[in-house]
Amino acid sequence: MEGYGACFHPQARVTFVQNGVPQTQGLTDFLHGQKMGHATAREPMTEVPTDMKILMDDRTAQASVRWKLTQGSRIVTGTDCFTLIKTPEGWAIMSLVFYND
Repeated sequence: MEGYGACFHPQARVTFVQNGVPQTQGLTDFLHGQKMGHATAREPMTEVPTDMKILMDDRTAQASVRWKLTQGSRIVTGTDCFTLIKTPEGWAIMSLVFYND
């Protein structure tokens, strides 16, 4: 999870959309929730991308990533929508909006 967290800008915001209702968190809370979700899961979870679309210029990028999360026999699919900015240190995720199908 530390490697994933390093991809985000420190001021990034994360929004989960469920039934059309957004729930927004700061980066620290989001990463903690992800880490705890994996640590307390009864069975290991594996998430893999299934499709990706990227639009970019020299300062910003948008990426839409379809994914599949497998946990034992349970499979969940969804989409992550990232907005990234180019910083002096490299590309950083500024926002993530995601949802399950």
